[in-house]
Amino acid sequence: MLGELAELALMVAKELAVRLRESEDVEQTVALADAFQKTSRVVRLTLALDFKLERDAARQAQELAREAEAASSAPPPPVQPARAAPNPIEQRKSRVRNLLNRLLWTESEGEEEDYEVLCDDLTARLDEAARSPDFETLPIEVLARRMIADMNLSGDLTLSLCETPGEGGDESSQPQLADTG
Repeated sequence: MLGELAELALMVAKELAVRLRESEDVEQTVALADAFQKTSRVVRLTLALDFKLERDAARQAQELAREAEAASSAPPPPVQPARAAPNPIEQRKSRVRNLLNRLLWTESEGEEEDYEVLCDDLTARLDEAARSPDFETLPIEVLARRMIADMNLSGDLTLSLCETPGEGGDESSQPQLADTG
């Protein structure tokens, strides 16, 4: 459509150019020259617009082709692994470790190196105790007291509010807590 418009404007411009050369009247010559200038401007603008539209269409087609190629060659997005349920044995070991932490620090008399040795010893003993079939069913307090006895620690076990007697087992089988206050 723009091409047809450009052709028509070009024909009008040619006709105006012919009449301009033939004109002998000054006023008519000025009017024809003005009309020729406007018409030739319309031809230039129409051709420029047509060229711009073709260039934009080609650029967009190249961009779409690049995007399609990139999408086909790109690896699929990584699949987020489902979070595994926490390991109950590791949770119990961690709870016993947290329960004995203060006692280990007191036993080491604040010496960092001694504290680390005691923590490593506790970890090894918990790993060994975890092999026992009753490890998952024994109350946390019982497990903690066994670790204290195995390690010959000389302090009282202080339970937090979340580690109440009777947790995780039969309350009647729970040893009584020592009053540390």
